[in-house]
Amino acid sequence: MESYSKVWDDVLQNIRERVGPLRFNLWFKNTRLESFNDNYANIIVPNIFTQVWLQENFTNILREGIGNLVNNKDLDIRFSIMKSGEGENISIINTLPLTEKKADSSKNHSQVNRILKLEEFVVGPNNRLAYTAALEMIKDKYPAFNPLFIHGTVGVGKTHILQGVLNKAKEEQNVNTIYMSAEKWTNEFIYSLQKGKIEAFRQKFRNADMFLIDDVHFLSNKQSTQEEFLHTFNALYELSKKIILASDAHPKMIGQLKENLASRFMSGMVIKIDKPEYATRLLILRSKAAKFDVCFPEDVLEFIAEKFNDNVREVESALITLSAHAKFNEKKIDLQLANEVLSEFFCNEGKIIKINEIEESVLTYFNISRTDLHSNKKTKSIAFPRQVCMYLIKTLLNWSYQQIGNYFSSKKHSTVMFAIKKVNEQIENDKQFKLSIEKLMERIKKEKR
Repeated sequence: MESYSKVWDDVLQNIRERVGPLRFNLWFKNTRLESFNDNYANIIVPNIFTQVWLQENFTNILREGIGNLVNNKDLDIRFSIMKSGEGENISIINTLPLTEKKADSSKNHSQVNRILKLEEFVVGPNNRLAYTAALEMIKDKYPAFNPLFIHGTVGVGKTHILQGVLNKAKEEQNVNTIYMSAEKWTNEFIYSLQKGKIEAFRQKFRNADMFLIDDVHFLSNKQSTQEEFLHTFNALYELSKKIILASDAHPKMIGQLKENLASRFMSGMVIKIDKPEYATRLLILRSKAAKFDVCFPEDVLEFIAEKFNDNVREVESALITLSAHAKFNEKKIDLQLANEVLSEFFCNEGKIIKINEIEESVLTYFNISRTDLHSNKKTKSIAFPRQVCMYLIKTLLNWSYQQIGNYFSSKKHSTVMFAIKKVNEQIENDKQFKLSIEKLMERIKKEKR
């Protein structure tokens, strides 16, 4: 147990640096690592509220932190709830791994944890085309476009649309609908290979009437998985089955994606969802605030809509955090409390620096593609921008060398260290370069995206 405590302390220290003291104290303060091995980690949490929030918002961070110790990026994260009054003698209530939840016994296969409906999706100028296209995919037996490929940055509503389509199809149509993430699909594919059940795997997915896959960019750099996914795609497409895909990036911008697969993704309609503008953010806030059992005054909602201009997920996070503080401290929600509680969220002049913002700035500055940045190309015109990007991530986000290496297609720890050292040396020896890096960092910190 002592060794687990030491491991958990190291993981928590890294998490604190990444999420900040406010969110850390709110969500991680009363947690502990019960056990872990090469395949899973079991984390004790104080209540179901904390479990759900950690599960939906911090699973990847936890998986990275603990997974680095056992060199397993697909580590299962399990949560267990302590019984009230048990103190240090924790009793396990639930240890079901997130990636092994029992599927619905019906013919609709999905991994949806909560019901997201299209009727509750807030439509604005940034997402109207994607929303309308999704409705067409449901209404028309043979839509004019197929597949539908939706892309956009994290937290703009891609998953809501896919799950909304799934739930609407389940309610209104008697069809075999499959929804899951590309990571989950990959895990099932690997499992079927290991167990000699590849034909059953193919039968399951190629018999779908509607095939919805989230986070398609996960297929990047997985050649054999991409090949199998292409076969599944082609089998469904030839039978005129409906295919809806979502990704953080345009098919052409997904690093190390087979050209023929990217071409298939673009054979239908490709739609980008932009970040919501102020009016849409305010509508989203009103919609979500109505579901809480506390009152959010209109001026507080306007304050949050103004400050949180990045994505829907941050907006929802702000509401939950503010609600939790108000309840725990028995305070009324007003502008003063909102400013006090949420100030840490909008550091750097209302701006939280994100990895994609650093990356996009580097791509623009050096005029290269994301595919090249994440490739193994060693030409100076590609390798040097990659090194600069690693340096900026380390400097602005304080990621570990291993985290940065994992982000760049599993580059070695030593490779990242060398890259950052090289950039540092050039900064020390080249005043013009130093000035360019400083301007680039200032632009990243201040630019409103």
